[in-house]
Amino acid sequence: MSRLIIHGGKQLHGAWPLSGNKNEALPLISASLLFGGGLTIKNIPDITDVRVMMKIRDALESTRKFPSQLSSHIRGSLLFIGPLLALHGRATIPRSGGDKIGLRSIDTHLEVFKAFGAKIKTDHIVLPKNEYQKSEPIIIWLSEPSVTATENALLLASLRTKETIIKNAASEPHVVGLGRALESGGVNIEGLGTNFIRIKGVKKLVPTEHIIGEDFMELCSVLILSALFGGRVSTKIQNPEQYEKIFEAFRKFERNIICKDGIITVATHEDKEKSTRIEEISDGPWPSFPSDFMSPMIVLATQCRGQYLFHEKMFESRLYFTDKLKSFGAQLVLCDPHRVLIAGPSKLKGTHIESPDIRAGMALLIAALVANGESIIENVEQLDRGYENLVTKLRNIGADITRED
Repeated sequence: MSRLIIHGGKQLHGAWPLSGNKNEALPLISASLLFGGGLTIKNIPDITDVRVMMKIRDALESTRKFPSQLSSHIRGSLLFIGPLLALHGRATIPRSGGDKIGLRSIDTHLEVFKAFGAKIKTDHIVLPKNEYQKSEPIIIWLSEPSVTATENALLLASLRTKETIIKNAASEPHVVGLGRALESGGVNIEGLGTNFIRIKGVKKLVPTEHIIGEDFMELCSVLILSALFGGRVSTKIQNPEQYEKIFEAFRKFERNIICKDGIITVATHEDKEKSTRIEEISDGPWPSFPSDFMSPMIVLATQCRGQYLFHEKMFESRLYFTDKLKSFGAQLVLCDPHRVLIAGPSKLKGTHIESPDIRAGMALLIAALVANGESIIENVEQLDRGYENLVTKLRNIGADITRED
């Protein structure tokens, strides 16, 4: 198990290059099965989850069977079910892994497969061709706007020549990215970026090339570093208007997002009424505040004056990492599995902890960069799953950080 050793309290400054969006790369790797080798993906991040997905894809191309030792490590393995059903009419539900942030049911995925006419028995799914290609429209009304279930529906609909409609669809940028790649392959899609998507597929996808967009989860971490270190950390983004709701959240922390010529930083502003009220930050489906932003944003709250109530509605274990923040010296109360109250600012001191998942791991790393003294973070493999060249990027902006493998 690898570890990071951080000597915090250093002033960070400089430009941070964003990597490609992990959550766009994973469904594109599964979509490559539909393209039969005719999909070229650019700006793909070199991270553990991507490497695992590519190994699963290679195994499925040769045997059509999920390698359990790989699929059990990544929840994204579920994204191969749609392509397997579209191509072969049958698939086995893999034992998928991923972050341990709560009970993550696959019921919404099963809703999708059943809507296409699939028969499910234990962990086996069969989709008869006459059901899949029936002439009447298939209408899928998702019980929740699940990102991966929406992506599975898009993948399945792509080789169906009749109309498919997805209601209550997810609208995240990575869902749009997958849709754009399928459109380039010949699929007709209306409503990407909304909760109502209409698809008319094709018999065969044509070869195409797709460039993955920036990882806005990494963007959030960079913005928090900029907010914590006086706006001296910057990064470059495209289409900043798609992040307006996220930028609004920073105002609750007496911070303004500054974007000029695609370069983005964070500036401090003083709100005289701030200390008299409790600010609440709640997550929700896009374009609301994303659940994955909760962990690093909580660290920002520990360094801001006032009180902040974070309400995590989606995952009942997301906030458990806050106990580790206490060992840094953060003032907080975990009210219940879904709410934590932060009082700031707190003076953080170095400590020895373990990373529980990707986003909490990044949050704890940010806390270590702010804290005075030495911190050691174990189980860095969690961070490897979602962040590319993290140590190098941090060193380039002045962090005192080393890795021991």
